[in-house]
Amino acid sequence: ASVAKAYLAALRADARLEAARTNVRLAAELLDLAQNQKAAGTGTAIEVTRAEVQLANERQMLLLAENERRRAYLELLRAIDLPLETQIELTERLEFHPVADLEAEAALREALLHRADWKAQQQQEARAKLAYSAAKWDRLPQVSVFGDYGNLGNAVNDSFPTRTYGFRLTVPVFDGGGLEARRASSGADLRRTRIQTADLRARIELEIRLALDALQWAQRQVSVAEKGLALAQKELEQAQRRYRAGVATSIEVTGAQNRLARARDNQIAALYQYEAARLDFGSAIGRIREFLP
Repeated sequence: ASVAKAYLAALRADARLEAARTNVRLAAELLDLAQNQKAAGTGTAIEVTRAEVQLANERQMLLLAENERRRAYLELLRAIDLPLETQIELTERLEFHPVADLEAEAALREALLHRADWKAQQQQEARAKLAYSAAKWDRLPQVSVFGDYGNLGNAVNDSFPTRTYGFRLTVPVFDGGGLEARRASSGADLRRTRIQTADLRARIELEIRLALDALQWAQRQVSVAEKGLALAQKELEQAQRRYRAGVATSIEVTGAQNRLARARDNQIAALYQYEAARLDFGSAIGRIREFLP
């Protein structure tokens, strides 16, 4: 799970770096437009300066995104135990991967089939049951069969076969309370193991319900963020057209760019939260490999 989370963080860093580069490109386009309009006599010097400030700010954010990406990649290399100087490129992108709808009861059944900790607890309880049964049977009389076959004589030609067989009955009479102590101890172990089994089942069910809630919440966040991104992109396009037509100032375009940048950040954060929730859900049902990005 730690490797998966490190990989997911690296994907997020890639997405933020790509968004920062896009913001720099948009700011540079605004500066070019402001300079051209000033040269044509339809713009002002303050608009050029405003665009230069916007570009400088976006370049600063790009440097931060590059540093974040470098750090995320180093954390990923450490998580997968590769030399930190290794150069890697991720082919995946931070994207939305839908999860088939599962009710809590169905997810719990999946968890009880696949989770290693549940299987180990089941085996421990089975061993405790066997130990308790063995301790109870120790108090009962035990019947065993014995037998022997051979030859008796001074020479091979002067011998005759012999055989011995029979039944043996062993009845425990008094052992100083050892049998009763073993039975009580094994019974206590069995009760404790059953309590642990019930507690683990309850904990697994809680993890599943929390993971499902987080997954549904994150899915709604992605939907809202994508709608906000589409609206912010539309607003910027409208502001750019108005600025080119001379019916708006660069303030309108700059504001639209800032809102678009926030919308991109919101989308990246929502996708990251959703993919993290997917991993937590996969871990809760014991199938995390199937939920890797």
